[in-house]
Amino acid sequence: MKKSISLPVTLFSSLIFLLSAFQVLAQPSPQQLADQISAKNSERIAAIDNILITVSPENGGFFPETTTAYEKIYRDGRYILVAEEADMDIGMLSGAFDDQMPLLVRAAHTIISETYNGRPVYRVEVDDTDALNELGSEYDDYDYYEDEEVVISAVIWIDQRELYPLRIDMEQLTEEGFEISVSLTMEDYREYSGLAIPHRITMKIDGIEDQFTDEDLAEARGYLRELEEQLALMPADQREMIENQLRPQMEMFEAMLEGDGFGLGDMVFVVTDVQVNR
Repeated sequence: MKKSISLPVTLFSSLIFLLSAFQVLAQPSPQQLADQISAKNSERIAAIDNILITVSPENGGFFPETTTAYEKIYRDGRYILVAEEADMDIGMLSGAFDDQMPLLVRAAHTIISETYNGRPVYRVEVDDTDALNELGSEYDDYDYYEDEEVVISAVIWIDQRELYPLRIDMEQLTEEGFEISVSLTMEDYREYSGLAIPHRITMKIDGIEDQFTDEDLAEARGYLRELEEQLALMPADQREMIENQLRPQMEMFEAMLEGDGFGLGDMVFVVTDVQVNR
């Protein structure tokens, strides 16, 4: 005799099917998510004409404190914030306030809903090499094929409610065929006149050590010793002035050379000042 299926099991299976179908339908397409991010960004900068953001390394290092001025402009039917001038562009917030993030999301091949650090996020995966490397080239005449590194993939974790990035991972390929992994984690978002700005940015770079031979490291140690000798011969006032400027970088460089590898480790940057509509 054919065994019947119980009603509770049938109902449970139906609920699972409906839930799965709902999740698929609720998942935004790359175009839809990009449009949502663009609209949210425009809303956030409605009261902002310009903004100055100062970023400093948390514990010293190779990068100095930088101040970048962003100005609101109208481009391609939408208001955005673009970098006007900077002491040195270290890439911390570049592309965060303009139209580059939506362009990147539109090129995604996969969008998955998941949880990141307890927060619902969209994990956006992009492997379109042209889209990854041509961001911004329309406006600065930059040819990425002439660069030494090419971005081959990216994964972005975007907060589902706030629609800002929490983490960005990128895989790069050097001209010599070495792979470099770059990870940016953005935390402690605070709002200024509606604009959400991450106040703690952690950058991690892996794979650089593979590009250096023992001879390269020995040569770098020689340069460092030569610099120390030159400093020792300088007048005290001049030596103190230069050491105040270079000592953190020299100590970090020395630690890298004497360590197990030439990795940069975690570099933490903090936003120390924000000025709106100055």
